[in-house]
Amino acid sequence: MKANEDQSGPNRKTLMWYLYLISMVLLAFTGFGQMPIYKRYYISDIPGLAWSADFYTTHLIHYIFSALFLGIAAYVVFDHLLLKKKRFALTLSGFIRSAIIAGLVATGLLLVIYNFSGVAFPMWAAATLLVAHMTLAMALIAAGFIALIGRKPWVRAIN
Repeated sequence: MKANEDQSGPNRKTLMWYLYLISMVLLAFTGFGQMPIYKRYYISDIPGLAWSADFYTTHLIHYIFSALFLGIAAYVVFDHLLLKKKRFALTLSGFIRSAIIAGLVATGLLLVIYNFSGVAFPMWAAATLLVAHMTLAMALIAAGFIALIGRKPWVRAIN
């Protein structure tokens, strides 16, 4: 390691990075599991994945990992704003992924409200929220793969 290299630099893999990765994979898996595709395409017949055909199980797991993801997001935002803002700046790739995540959080929270009993959204609003959430999820997957292949970091060091 170079003498002047910062240990908290943008390329360092931390526990938060691994928790983010795990939560994103499970959110994507359980999010797609809200549609009945896992039973239809026999994914739930794979040993150990029978739970993926049960809507309520995937829904509960999706909520659990959403809570984990919101905690990670809050930690990362406050860590950047309070400790690292003077040393690191968001790259264009980081800004785009952050904007997509903000959209996912907003649509996800609205969908949670929609799922409360006694709350009624017009059908067009519910359908728009669902399509927007799914589109943003696929956009985040695409942006993540583009950033991974192009080796685009979230942040860059400020000199």
